[in-house]
Amino acid sequence: MKKKIDTINEFLKIIADPSRLKILVFLKSKPQCVCKIYPMLKISQKLASHHLSQLKKLDLVIQKRDGNFINYSLNKKVLKKYMHILNSTIKI
Repeated sequence: MKKKIDTINEFLKIIADPSRLKILVFLKSKPQCVCKIYPMLKISQKLASHHLSQLKKLDLVIQKRDGNFINYSLNKKVLKKYMHILNSTIKI
């Protein structure tokens, strides 16, 4: 149970930041490069890249190079895993 709690805690800390949560929602529709993400968030490109690296730490996003651009997409399999752990831990 402690491992589940620690896993959920780490996940919730990462997505608790409003910008990171907005990135996840933005990537729901299709993969995007950071050049599309930071203007939508109204933050610097450097800060958007930082948020993306935090999401990558938990494999919540996948990056794929396309020429000079890196596109980010949701890692739906990992997101489902975290949602399953969360749901099974606090199931009412």
